[in-house]
Amino acid sequence: MLPHLVAAIKGLPGYRAFTATVPARGEERRVRSLAGSSGAVLLAALAQDDPQRVMLVVTDSPGHAEAWHADLDVLAHGLALVYPQREALGEVEPHYEIAGERTETLDAVLSGRARVVVTTLRATIERTRVPAALMRARLTLSVAGRERPQDIVARLEAMGYTRAASVTDVAQFAVRGGLLDTYGYGMASPARIEWWGDEIISVRSFDLDSQRSEEEIGEVTILPVGLAVLQSD
Repeated sequence: MLPHLVAAIKGLPGYRAFTATVPARGEERRVRSLAGSSGAVLLAALAQDDPQRVMLVVTDSPGHAEAWHADLDVLAHGLALVYPQREALGEVEPHYEIAGERTETLDAVLSGRARVVVTTLRATIERTRVPAALMRARLTLSVAGRERPQDIVARLEAMGYTRAASVTDVAQFAVRGGLLDTYGYGMASPARIEWWGDEIISVRSFDLDSQRSEEEIGEVTILPVGLAVLQSD
């Protein structure tokens, strides 16, 4: 039913008139009388029709941001991301979940994958020196790549990861012989990287409960844990 709402709003004369004159950079256009979730329906339609733009939704509270995201997650087929405001004052966010979500969203924006970002007014004015540092700190490992395992261990520690006997949660990594397991924000699933000497011969996902290897994924991008490690630059 919900996709039909997006299709329906695209058929309205008002929508066609609006999209014919979408404001350019620095311009403003006001839209009134959007009750309930109709604003999310309009935004989902715009995101489909104008893939070159990144849509930003600024709300007055985390609760309203989550409500917008819940609507857009269904209407825009998973294209919406949340950039949450900090729980703590200052530039360092101690909560892994919030810090990780902020890092994931920033990475998506910087890499051009973000289509709709939902945030709060407070989050937009919170200072962060992350973007340039995030691009330097992100780590991509792929099959046939040549990286010394000990160098990758040092990188993960510098990125805020904790070494454990086995990986059971985010922000951890484990080493067993030529295998390195890790699970970080921005990863669809935990990854198991296997080396032969200094050459990566396999990158697979694995199950956190059984610890068994699963499908070959070939490449994984690992983001820093939170933003504190980046803000020291």
